[in-house]
Amino acid sequence: MAQQLFQLTNTIALLAWIPLIVFPRQTFVRDTLCKQLIPAVLAAIYLGIISWKFATIGPPQADVMTLSGLRTIFSDDFVFAAAWTHYLAFDMVVGTVVAREAVACGIPWPLRSLSLTLTFLSGPIGYLTHLGFKLRWQHEREAPPLADPGPETDN
Repeated sequence: MAQQLFQLTNTIALLAWIPLIVFPRQTFVRDTLCKQLIPAVLAAIYLGIISWKFATIGPPQADVMTLSGLRTIFSDDFVFAAAWTHYLAFDMVVGTVVAREAVACGIPWPLRSLSLTLTFLSGPIGYLTHLGFKLRWQHEREAPPLADPGPETDN
């Protein structure tokens, strides 16, 4: 059952990432589907799993502030699937930020798509890639055009 849940959440996320990568300018795709609806569905699934596990086995028995404690907690396939769902939800929200900023900065489609794909596959790497592209294109957009200021006058 945990495997099916894992496959379901991955499929939901993938089906939302495809239009975000292909149509990042469409506000419905970016701001409604991928920023609100899909993350809300994933968050509800996450909440359901965590609530169910908390109700059936109580609070975590291991120390969540240590690696060995987290390994113990994540040894439960449902808890691990919930943790993965957590990543899927937040990476989707970060993806909408990447899409919005990339479009606003005029980052070319292939590079914007690369950042979004990397955000889907490995959130922090995709976001870092986006920040690099953003720095380059934002600087280009903000540079004022060279113009003759006109004659100087004393007031």
